[in-house]
Amino acid sequence: MTKITFKLSALLCALSFWTGCVTRGSDFPSDMAWIKKNQTTVQDIKQVLGEPYMVGNSSGTVTWTYGYYKYRLIGESHTKELKFYFAPDKKVDSFAFQSSFPVDKKSAF
Repeated sequence: MTKITFKLSALLCALSFWTGCVTRGSDFPSDMAWIKKNQTTVQDIKQVLGEPYMVGNSSGTVTWTYGYYKYRLIGESHTKELKFYFAPDKKVDSFAFQSSFPVDKKSAF
């Protein structure tokens, strides 16, 4: 192995440890008090959270998912998701929030 190849390999290894964190999605507030069943609209949600990370369909019900995923090679990884289920009138029928971030776990009750 030449000196240049060795140095390049060492540099790549060091960079992988320094950047041992992968983040997907956008962070969003964990406070759900503003969401009201049968009142909060698609426009309300876009105003507060922007465009959804994912859209889908659950048994004929339109769903939007906002997600923030922080994965680490070393240490704990954390995720949080907020999923909306919409009624035909484009208002929130129900929603679900899940998080593994320590601050959210402490405020669960």
